[in-house]
Amino acid sequence: MKITPVDIRQVLFRISFKGYDPREVHSFLISVAEEVENLVKDNAMMKVKIEDQDQVITELKRKESAVTDTLVAAQKAMEEMRLSSQKEGELVIREAESRSEEITRSAVRQVTQLQGEIVSLRRQRDLFIEKAKALVQSFDKVLEWGGEKDA
Repeated sequence: MKITPVDIRQVLFRISFKGYDPREVHSFLISVAEEVENLVKDNAMMKVKIEDQDQVITELKRKESAVTDTLVAAQKAMEEMRLSSQKEGELVIREAESRSEEITRSAVRQVTQLQGEIVSLRRQRDLFIEKAKALVQSFDKVLEWGGEKDA
């Protein structure tokens, strides 16, 4: 049975011939009732504080969960960015290597073409020299023939 401060204040004792002094009993009951009343108030305040603390704990757990989720998401995003950067870097390297090979092939083609042109120009030069020599010889013969005619 739950006893309240009001119950204590309203308790009546039978009076007997050699019983306790009613004033002392009444005074003690009032003291006990006040103490129980203070305890009930303290208990109620503690319950409110506990409820408040429970709400704070619940909110902190929710925030902790949100922070944890955010950290996990950030770690995943960071890993994805790292992988993406790595793939992008590999792609850039492959493109650079491909471009380098293309430039090298083009340079080799140009060198080959220039070497062919040099060979062709040397042939033309040699042919020109031969024709010039033949022309000079021809002029020389004409001059000799013309000199013989005059003599």
